Amino acid sequence: MIEVRKYLASDKDAWDTFIDCSKNSTFLFKRDFMDYHKHKFDDFSVVVFDQHKLIAALPAHSIDSQTIASHLGLSYGSLILQKDEKLQRILLIIFELLKFLRSLEIHKIIFQEFHQFYNTIPSDEVVYGLHLLKAELNLRQIVSVINLQDRISYTKNRRRNRNKALQLGIMVKEVSEFDEYWNEILIPNLKERYNAYPTHTLQEITQLHDSFPENIRQFNAYLNGKIIAGTTIFESRNVARVQYNSANQLGKQSGASDLLYSELIESVFKHKNYFDFGTSFDSDCMNFELLNWKETFGARAFSVDTYEIKTENYQLLMNYLPTESVMESL
Repeated sequence: MIEVRKYLASDKDAWDTFIDCSKNSTFLFKRDFMDYHKHKFDDFSVVVFDQHKLIAALPAHSIDSQTIASHLGLSYGSLILQKDEKLQRILLIIFELLKFLRSLEIHKIIFQEFHQFYNTIPSDEVVYGLHLLKAELNLRQIVSVINLQDRISYTKNRRRNRNKALQLGIMVKEVSEFDEYWNEILIPNLKERYNAYPTHTLQEITQLHDSFPENIRQFNAYLNGKIIAGTTIFESRNVARVQYNSANQLGKQSGASDLLYSELIESVFKHKNYFDFGTSFDSDCMNFELLNWKETFGARAFSVDTYEIKTENYQLLMNYLPTESVMESL
């Protein structure tokens, strides 16, 4: 018998263990990552059990009294599932989940898709479920991704800049502290170019690194011992993702970023399936200058979609479920 309820703090260990062994998740769904910004988001995560065993989890937060989202404070969302779950059973889980939310007078879910290339095994059952539910597509973006096992060559400019950086003696190092990069490169650049600040404060990124030291990594480029460029990488099982990328004027002119990413792509993360440069959108508008820069490294597009799901549409799944499951649920 499937049981659905809201997440409780006492579920933390079971949740985190489940995230580690599911087929469509990364460390971003761990509670220590989600809860670092709990002051910004009113958590509305949901757990699904079968015979007291956790079989699905929805990382989510409230938008208003009738709307939740999965999860706008993260790079992606999803309904997290066990590796061995099959299509019809997943449709049943979605059915019970939406019925539960409807009983709480939640009428709508803003649902971010999980990025397909992060999956450990095929996991598009939820996407098929969205189709059956007549979910409405309300946002489509792209992320720029390099297939590390079948790479497209860099452009001539990227290779030339990398060689220039090598000739100048620029060094790339992994560091365990974020102060230098945040204070000398990232914050000044974002302030000057966009009048903005990093999503994570220095204190927050340090706290997250302390919780996930193997997943959150900082790489800096130096000239004569002075930092001139850097990048913060979120590493998961199959993917290395660029969370922050920035260089000062000397870093841009010297080819420091070209050397930095060449080393990450060709050496540090060459064993991964993908290198994810993330999106190139400013306020939902494509930044083609940024996109073109990523594509010169051989990155190409994956689409990432956000849907609106009406919880009342759970009934549309009834014809796709085993008869006995529907009867138990009524």
